[in-house]
Amino acid sequence: MPLTSDLFRGNLQLQACAREDAAHVLLGAAGEHVAKIQHALFEIDGLRIDRAELVSQRYGRSTAAAVLAYKKKRQIINRSYQTVADDIVGKMTIASLDKEMKLRELVPKTPSECRQGGGGAPQAPRLLASNSLSLSLRGSSGAQAAGPNAGRNIQLGGVARINVTVASNANSDGFPLASEIERARDSLFEHGVALAVERHLSGNGVVQFVERVIINPDSAADNVNELRKRCEDLLPGQPGILRVIVCRLGNFDFGHTLRNRKVGNQLFPPFVLLNTEQVDQSRATLIHEMIHASKRGPVPHDREPFSVFSENGSSRPGAVDRTFLKPEHAATIASSFFSVGGPR
Repeated sequence: MPLTSDLFRGNLQLQACAREDAAHVLLGAAGEHVAKIQHALFEIDGLRIDRAELVSQRYGRSTAAAVLAYKKKRQIINRSYQTVADDIVGKMTIASLDKEMKLRELVPKTPSECRQGGGGAPQAPRLLASNSLSLSLRGSSGAQAAGPNAGRNIQLGGVARINVTVASNANSDGFPLASEIERARDSLFEHGVALAVERHLSGNGVVQFVERVIINPDSAADNVNELRKRCEDLLPGQPGILRVIVCRLGNFDFGHTLRNRKVGNQLFPPFVLLNTEQVDQSRATLIHEMIHASKRGPVPHDREPFSVFSENGSSRPGAVDRTFLKPEHAATIASSFFSVGGPR
């Protein structure tokens, strides 16, 4: 019988596992199919697997132990040749995992707080930012105030901290991340707030995720939780930092902020997705989503077209340049869960 959960059904190796004894998944296996099994074990039973196995997508001893625990709990035993459960994912096990995941996928998920639509197809690819986003605590030397309140901003102080992770599905030639970070840094610098980017984009700063990311809380196709959990596996903890995930989204939105997303028994603080398929000419998507994440919940966008918190971003050359960060938005960022040393 074919697999029907959205987590499993598109994976050829797991589909083969459901049909053929020779395609059983066992100790030593590695790849995307193993990562999906690991995700299901945590989502369903909260079973813990060694971080090294999660990051490498490897069916190691802790993954095997989690599979065995799952099977023992449900008495998944092939009585034709065994009397006790084993630690292999075969036809019966993948069918059971698939059935339970399909039920969990039907549970409503929280929607995005922002839909900055680009209004058309993605623009031509651009160079992705440099692989060395080192820690920086000051604005660029050429930062200039912009907008009607230029020169009259209150100096708030503090440091806003973000952690950037790039998904392997991201268009490596399609998103000017360095420019997005520079726009955010300069905007905050005008209000006396520094921006710290606390992760590099090379080495283990890339999370393995091959599918397009779908944000649809009313559909099982929403796979944001799977991506977010893999980022947590890559770098666990860090509750006082805003997670920013650069990925390929399955729509024409520039970015999204999501909160109250839960995988198994793990609830994640607000986090941001940036779409490498849709580039805002103003390079204001990151600072826009940082504002969303700093609020206590959904808020209306600014009406002023030049505000970085206007929803009218554009991928079209010559569109209104969103450059101005309002003082009230700078203040919420400086007082947010991902900032230190600012007003409270």
